[in-house]
Amino acid sequence: MNIAIPLLINPKAGSLFRSGLKDWLGGHGQHFHLVETKSAEDLAEKAHALAEKGEPVVAAAGGDGTLMNAATGLIGTGASLGILPCGTMNVFARELGIGSRRFDVALDAMLNGLRQDVDIFCVNSQPFLQMAGFGLDARVVELITPKLKRRLGAAAHVVTAMQVLKERAPLITLTLPDGEELGGTELILGNGKRYGGEGHLFADACYDDGELDAAIFSQASPAILIEIIGSMVLQGATARNTSDITQLRRFRSATVSADAPLAYQLDGDYAGRLEAGETATITRLPERLRVCVPRIPVPVNPLERIMAHPAVEKLRARIEEAQNF
Repeated sequence: MNIAIPLLINPKAGSLFRSGLKDWLGGHGQHFHLVETKSAEDLAEKAHALAEKGEPVVAAAGGDGTLMNAATGLIGTGASLGILPCGTMNVFARELGIGSRRFDVALDAMLNGLRQDVDIFCVNSQPFLQMAGFGLDARVVELITPKLKRRLGAAAHVVTAMQVLKERAPLITLTLPDGEELGGTELILGNGKRYGGEGHLFADACYDDGELDAAIFSQASPAILIEIIGSMVLQGATARNTSDITQLRRFRSATVSADAPLAYQLDGDYAGRLEAGETATITRLPERLRVCVPRIPVPVNPLERIMAHPAVEKLRARIEEAQNF
């Protein structure tokens, strides 16, 4: 018997149309029971209610921020989060091997895939799935307008960064449990390897090892800072290939403060700001989030991704049929 999976959606979200998910659901709707949501809080509440009802899988359609809202309602319940990644970057879905907008892969992960428990870290009790940032990247996210994001997609970050380049960067202090203090102008936290897409900022990070990876940069020039982070994303940051202005650490808890108002983002969404002298606490939740992951992850090599695309696979199948005819 085919049991429909509850799928949490915002029916007004433009990503449903831009990503092609709405059309895809037209041919795969029998697998889902659509649950419309009105806000982030409503989505989290409905996710929790479905888990309490006994649903083994609760799916959500959206980007990293939407998935975090769904996760908030599912953490510690035993219900698994099914992911239909239709956001701008879909970093968490890429980290899990589902890929970006690979809806067939996502569905197969829910129906036939594995279940993976993922660590959840918080900044002042605000949870995040994949990444958090204090400083330049968070300020960019804060200033991006919905209109610009709809028009330019991921390129909106580059355009907005040009505005932020003119601002003075606050001095950030990261304090570890042993008392060590690290200073810089940008702090990025990763619960996995990826940052901003397929780029691997933290080469050795893992989402189920109980620890959070951090990179803090002591470069005052935003332009140079962007160049350094970009280089690290391409290479995958390790102690062997980082510059002398970069410090890498791994921890279970820490605190963050700054000498001036400091913006921070969680999973690519603006989450707030610390005032000068205010402290943010980073902790790991005792409960984990269970997610649906594919048995065979989507390839990350560019050529492999092209060859694994459904349209290419269909073409290859037709060629093989013609050869065997």
